[in-house]
Amino acid sequence: MSQHELLRTRFLQHLPKNNYSKKDDKDIYMAAEKVMNYLKMRFEMDTKYHNYHLEFAKSIKICDMINFIKKKGIRNEFYSYDDSRGIYPDGGIIYLVNEIENIKYPLVIAEVKHQGTNKDRIKEGKEKQATGNAIERLGKNLTAIKTYMHYENITPFVCFGYGCDFTEDNMTVLSKVYCLNEFYDINKIYVNKKDNDRDHGGFAPVSMYFREDAWTIDEMFDIMKEIAEYSFRYWLF
Repeated sequence: MSQHELLRTRFLQHLPKNNYSKKDDKDIYMAAEKVMNYLKMRFEMDTKYHNYHLEFAKSIKICDMINFIKKKGIRNEFYSYDDSRGIYPDGGIIYLVNEIENIKYPLVIAEVKHQGTNKDRIKEGKEKQATGNAIERLGKNLTAIKTYMHYENITPFVCFGYGCDFTEDNMTVLSKVYCLNEFYDINKIYVNKKDNDRDHGGFAPVSMYFREDAWTIDEMFDIMKEIAEYSFRYWLF
């Protein structure tokens, strides 16, 4: 097979994933928009919080995360970072922005991951493929986010995972999710740090929602708004 044919084959293999990704991005952005509208009304931001506004971003710069950590005045050693580098959560991030102090407080950071095409491949008479690497990609961003929130008592992160790789009987893949979540449960909301004390620190489980069926906009909204509302109260109250 020629180089051109190899590239074309790889491109065609990724078409279903890319089509899923485009719809996932659109749906979770719509859920985020609904969350922002909910917060504005819930906390009467137009009348009660003149010095704050909500902001949505598709990425978080590493330099901004480092500067956020530096404000605590505890950690001093950091690598010599490139200002252009960042992480790109699939569902973006909703900030509460303090306009006077120019500080952005994260309310909810969201990911959506689709993994598993074997169900469709079997229907088409094709052979099974190895399980995907969406979880490995998720792990990279989650490490950065937990570092970002290290000195806070919350980790306002959620991941909506779906696909045939995440069926309840597929522990090969789900065990990776449990490991990423520090051996805490999945399909429930975690925002606060857990089991912490002054001498030994604590754990930072996050909201990991995984199943075979895709998540609807309303389902993602219901979960994201709870995390965002809790975070809003944490930063201001």
